[in-house]
Amino acid sequence: MTNPCKAFTSGSLSSWEVSGKMSRGKAAGTSPDRQGHSSPTRVASGSYDSLSLHGGGRYRRSSYPSVSIDGRLLVPLHLDIDPDFQAIRQQEKEDIKLLNNQFVSLIGKVQCLEQQNKILTTRWNFLKDQDNSHSESDIKDIYDQYMSKMNQEMKALSYERENLELELTKVLDTMDNFRSNSLHRTELEVKLHGLQDLMDLKKTIYEQELEELLTEIKDISVVLGIDNTCKLDLSKIVEEVRAQYEALALQSWEEAEALTRRKLNEGNTQSATYGGHLLDSRREIADMNIQIQKLRSCIVSQKSQCLYLEENIREAGEHGETALKDAKAKLVRLEEALQKSKENMAHLVKDYQELMNIKLALDVEILTYRKLMEGEESR
Repeated sequence: MTNPCKAFTSGSLSSWEVSGKMSRGKAAGTSPDRQGHSSPTRVASGSYDSLSLHGGGRYRRSSYPSVSIDGRLLVPLHLDIDPDFQAIRQQEKEDIKLLNNQFVSLIGKVQCLEQQNKILTTRWNFLKDQDNSHSESDIKDIYDQYMSKMNQEMKALSYERENLELELTKVLDTMDNFRSNSLHRTELEVKLHGLQDLMDLKKTIYEQELEELLTEIKDISVVLGIDNTCKLDLSKIVEEVRAQYEALALQSWEEAEALTRRKLNEGNTQSATYGGHLLDSRREIADMNIQIQKLRSCIVSQKSQCLYLEENIREAGEHGETALKDAKAKLVRLEEALQKSKENMAHLVKDYQELMNIKLALDVEILTYRKLMEGEESR
């Protein structure tokens, strides 16, 4: 691009102005841009732009409807380039390049943020799909199913425990019956021993009475043998008395022996019967003891199984609560990540809008510079 100010020199021309009547507008000045450099301010629209250049390298724009030019200024002059103006132009070009580079870096940053936003969106969708497979309702359903299964097992074990307790009660009742029967048998055995002792006592008494009778009979016979002087025929009387006593003693002996034999037979029969009952009772008691041991072992195993199931239910409840808390925490984290992603997206959109505004402002400034340069070249 050719420099439009070739004809100006600092020694020959101190200032060059183009002025006119101003209907409305603002004096042009320097305003710092976003990077701290000076750039000309924009002029109010609706009027023609004019440039006023002063010796210090300052220029201003003013709007006016018409322009009056002095004819002497149209005379061509051979002037050298003003070094200050050239330095200002070079600085403006460098500033424009710097702004363009910054704009390119901002565009790259926007693209990088858009890529990160896409990555976060993809990750969020993936986590959302993955979380849907084990959502809170699914975990709650699994926990409810497991708890219902555990409750059914507990009910079955409780029913079985009640049955075992009923069987144990029956066995204990049977043992009480056997114990009472054994006590009754013991009483009968004691009575049998008492009857045997009584029978032995009566037998001894009968034997003593029989001996006494025999002794009396002998005494009578001796007395009769001594009294032969009386010449009484007492032999027949003695024989009759002896026969009576012998018959009476024999009858008593037979009755005592029959009674004893009868008591002995009854005692033996009862002893055999009670002995068989006692053996049966002992056998049944042994069987009942075995069954009681089995039932106690079953009760112990059932209690241990109940404790194990209760522990499993408690652990399952704790595990379900932990899983539910983890799922809720994960959901909260995902919601926070989503909210953070939304905030980042909002910031990115805001940054993008700011960058677009900066780009638009830069485009407007570049267009303004271009028009100014074209206007200067045309002059």
